[in-house]
Amino acid sequence: MSFTLRNLKPYGARWTLYTLLVVLSVVFTMSTALSVADFLKILFGEKDTSMPSINLVAQALEGLYAWLIGFGRKEALILFSVIIFVLYSLKNIFGYLAAVQIAVIRTRVVRDLRNRLFSKAMRLPLGYYDRARKGDVMARFSSDMVEYEESVLGSLQSLLSSIISMVLFMAMLVYLNVKLTLFVLMMLPLVALVVAGLARRLKRTSKVVQEMNSRLISLTDETMGGLKVIKAYNAIDFSNRRFRKYNRDYTRRRNAMYRRIDAASPVSEFLSSVIVIGILLFGSWLVMNGDNGLTSELFISYVMLFVLMIPPAKDLTTALSQMRKGRACADRIEAFLDEEEEPWRTVCGEQPTAGQSATAVELRHVNFSYNEGVPVLKDINISVPRGTTLALVGSSGSGKSTIADLICRFYECRDGEIMLDGQRINDMPLAELRSRIGVVAQDTLLFNDTVAANIAFGRPGATRDEIVQAARAAQAHDFISAMSDGYDTNIGEGGGMLSGGQRQRISIARALLRNPELLILDEATSALDTESERMLQITLGEVLKGRSAIVIAHRLSTVANADCIVVLDHGTIVERGTHEELMALGGRYKQMVLLQSLD
Repeated sequence: MSFTLRNLKPYGARWTLYTLLVVLSVVFTMSTALSVADFLKILFGEKDTSMPSINLVAQALEGLYAWLIGFGRKEALILFSVIIFVLYSLKNIFGYLAAVQIAVIRTRVVRDLRNRLFSKAMRLPLGYYDRARKGDVMARFSSDMVEYEESVLGSLQSLLSSIISMVLFMAMLVYLNVKLTLFVLMMLPLVALVVAGLARRLKRTSKVVQEMNSRLISLTDETMGGLKVIKAYNAIDFSNRRFRKYNRDYTRRRNAMYRRIDAASPVSEFLSSVIVIGILLFGSWLVMNGDNGLTSELFISYVMLFVLMIPPAKDLTTALSQMRKGRACADRIEAFLDEEEEPWRTVCGEQPTAGQSATAVELRHVNFSYNEGVPVLKDINISVPRGTTLALVGSSGSGKSTIADLICRFYECRDGEIMLDGQRINDMPLAELRSRIGVVAQDTLLFNDTVAANIAFGRPGATRDEIVQAARAAQAHDFISAMSDGYDTNIGEGGGMLSGGQRQRISIARALLRNPELLILDEATSALDTESERMLQITLGEVLKGRSAIVIAHRLSTVANADCIVVLDHGTIVERGTHEELMALGGRYKQMVLLQSLD
């Protein structure tokens, strides 16, 4: 509940207005209930006025009725009907205005939460996504948000309206007759205990249902992404069976949850009926025994007010059940928002300034593990002089890409030091660090947008001349100009309208547009055919001239001209030197070259 209250805090003024409108709506509802019985008794001449009532409400109503009847019985009936119509109209108007206010609050709270969730997703470290299921993350934005809005925010409207209505009705009932109201209050704990028991079980079931829903989303996403493999291995029937099993279990849990939700209303209605019967019996006994102040007319008004209080009481129990159901979603959303972020703007030391170190990047005694006790990097010491190219080679899993991820602080280096231009990267704000590094990855991510927008992704304010200049440097200008709309051509989902080599060159242009101090090429050519690779190597040869760069590659032809080649094996540096030096050494690097030559 505290999570929801924090989200509602910015809209305190609207909540105050909503409360006032609900109060007015309830007041006009009570006015109609208090009017009817007494008026009809006076209208038809059955009211005994020999003993004036000591109840102020009764006295006020009697005075109003006497004034109306002074115009004549028929005229009084018409005037009274007009008054009742006005009262009901005002009640509905204020109820409508209250609903408008709560709708604005609900939609804006959901808008704010979605913005926070998306911003949080951008700020979380990559390590979080390594251990989290994609479907579980997506469920926070989709089903969890829908459930939270409907079950928590939607029920909050009923909850507040019901509480206000019940408080006002109960205050009037206490004023009309204390004894009868105490009798009602003695029976309410029974209702509260039954509803609380249903709500507790509902929260546990709802939490399980939300977790199963996220697993179902993960399974669907995983299956759609691997459809080619599923078809290739004739695993369609297996996939169907697995999905149906998950879906059957999920449906069974949802049915159990809805049974508990649906039980709340009839249970509360049954208990309310029991209380009404008790009021009729006990109240009639009080009237017949001449209880002070409780006339037959006031007793009828009392019963009418209590009957009017039953719907808010039912709404209250239903709202509490729904909020218990939605609490699981709120907990999941809050847990996601409480995840530790990357220290995006945090400075852990003095504010860094641009330096003029002779070394572009340096790793000093770096050790790293993704999982405790399973080292990935062991005592890595690397230095990349300014304006030179360092190549990292080795078998899969040797730690090449991990080094690039640590330099970019996708993962935090906690054992050892990494320096960029003479400054510790852990002392630099992430925004500044990454603005000084350009990355071209193996899996090129392009957006469903124009060529120009994709190149300018890292610099949204770049001019067209700057975009064209970056494309020329990446050897991409010619094929872009040949496209139907040139730089304004939409390249489709994931750049599907382009070849692999073209996508990589646009990715390189995107990196070059930022004019980074350090360029990291992580397996930039591994997914290309021989011809595309050869063309891209020519491009890289031009791009890397005089630029500080780290090139990660499996294909050693890509790194033969690097100023220094570092060979990694199981997270340890086993060799380093130029291509010629390593070939003359006749070690691990030469074996890799000979194997690729045979291939």
